[in-house]
Amino acid sequence: MVDVKCLSDMKLQGELKKLGFSPGPILPSTRKVYENKLAQLLVSTPSVAPVMNGLGEPDEPQEGDPCE
Repeated sequence: MVDVKCLSDMKLQGELKKLGFSPGPILPSTRKVYENKLAQLLVSTPSVAPVMNGLGEPDEPQEGDPCE
């Protein structure tokens, strides 16, 4: 699952749009609201197939900083 707190403002906005939600501007005062909305949408929407890494295997998260 996507760590919504690590997304840039543009990526947060893009993820919301992919799930059918049209966000307004993402500002320091609205970011938390949109992070919560994205988290809510990710839980409520059915999962899509895992992203493949080109080798026919699901992409595995890399070790280290969770925001990288």
